[in-house]
Amino acid sequence: MGKFRITRLAQELLRRKVVRVAIGYGIVVWLILQIAEVTFEPLHLPGWSLTLLVVAAIVGFPVALVLAWAFEVTPEGLIRDPQDTLPTDPIKTNKSGTHRSVAVLPFADMSPTKDQGYFCEGIAEEILSSLSTVKCLHVPSRTSSFRFNAGDEDIRAVGKALDVEAVLEGSVRKDGDRLRITAQLIDVQTGYHLWASAFDRDMSDVFQVQRELSQGIVRELCESLSPDEVAIREPASVADIHSYDYYLQGRHYLNRFTSEGTEFAIQMFSEAVGLDPDFSLAWAGIAEAHTYSYLYYEGSAEHRKKAWEAAHKAADLAPDAASSKTVLGMAFMIEGRYAEADMEFRSALAMNPIQFSASYYYARSCQAQGRLEQAAELFERASRRRPEDFQAPLLAMSIYRHLGKDGKARDAALRGTEAAELHLLLHPDDSRALYLASLGLLELGQKEKAKSWIERAIRLDPTDGLTRYNAACFYAQAGDNDLAYTNLHKANRTGRAFTDWLDNDPDLDPLRIDQRFETLRQNVQCQPVVPSK
Repeated sequence: MGKFRITRLAQELLRRKVVRVAIGYGIVVWLILQIAEVTFEPLHLPGWSLTLLVVAAIVGFPVALVLAWAFEVTPEGLIRDPQDTLPTDPIKTNKSGTHRSVAVLPFADMSPTKDQGYFCEGIAEEILSSLSTVKCLHVPSRTSSFRFNAGDEDIRAVGKALDVEAVLEGSVRKDGDRLRITAQLIDVQTGYHLWASAFDRDMSDVFQVQRELSQGIVRELCESLSPDEVAIREPASVADIHSYDYYLQGRHYLNRFTSEGTEFAIQMFSEAVGLDPDFSLAWAGIAEAHTYSYLYYEGSAEHRKKAWEAAHKAADLAPDAASSKTVLGMAFMIEGRYAEADMEFRSALAMNPIQFSASYYYARSCQAQGRLEQAAELFERASRRRPEDFQAPLLAMSIYRHLGKDGKARDAALRGTEAAELHLLLHPDDSRALYLASLGLLELGQKEKAKSWIERAIRLDPTDGLTRYNAACFYAQAGDNDLAYTNLHKANRTGRAFTDWLDNDPDLDPLRIDQRFETLRQNVQCQPVVPSK
């Protein structure tokens, strides 16, 4: 039995008060024997009476321990310990299935200055990413599991919310170039530790620590499977550890999904590749950030060019990495080269099935090509990976409506608008959440609220082409074709990708019988440009 299983047994003995009962039993028996030794002879009891008492005490000791393990003393008397109704080790008893499930929580910052939150998140995210490539494991996405804070949550509640068998939580203490990383794998049904480890290392050893942690978790959860089934990917390779620090800061800013955060992310990723030009993940980060800027904030040719260059740099350095495949797919997509984009997205998902970006942008690529059933399936896949995202379900909603699947359209509208409202509590000026959710509200029959949201989005970004395009979609669905055309003209978008969306966007269906629509489409110039959703 390993030392951590011994620790786990000791914790359970303490929880069930077995140790306390053993000590109490010994004290009581000792007192009784002392009294017996003094009183039995004056009472003229047989000589064998004391011997019988000793034998009874010895026999009663294991009985007392068994009762202490199985029952709990309460004001209502003895009751069966409720945890005895659970399997003794639910993780270990499920050996016939091909998948285990584990959630990775953000690691707690134990650094003296408490300013290493981005680093702690980054460590946990890298471990999560490694585990997600293991065939035997189901791992919830970063955005699903990072809603919970290590040490502040009821592990059983976390496990139920994320539908997993085990949770990994840990802490990081970073002081100069020294690291102390601890991690505990916890069974969500029983609440006790399955595995734990601690590392005191130099910063330069952080990748090896990540690998050892991942290997330990996989060994614990998937010990009956073959080496091929439990193989984990090699950790990131970086020549300068400070480059990795900049990279983690870049991921932290990019995950805010704001214009300002994306700009900061580009700066941090650029610092990373300045220190280590061969750091593929940082190049992938640059490509992803420029693509976001091009899609959502500023559709300039400069962003498209830099996204293209960075994506190819990442692919040259790490051609078999899921991150490289994803950003290369995004670069092809914004160039309107859909067949090549789809190939890269499929490769990325084969390598990392839980990746949100690959599913989401593959769906957008399919929708731009008119492959609506496949697009809806991919949007739903993306939504499962990131339940708090409002975009995927709202885009799927439009497809379901077009396909006549009213029940699915309403369900997607509910999920999307609820997620958008939560998002807007934190980001009240996010025009994208407003204009996409306005269509969801319209689907749900909340016309006045929907109208106020689309008007608010236009006020926030009156010159933004993406806002105007989606406003045109809203008014088309609301039955106001004149306002739809007014906004479509103000979208001021051109190129093949725009015509693809004009041809295949279900939200524009009410406009297609109008001659103005065909005139507008013929006037669009054919040059590469971003898709319009």
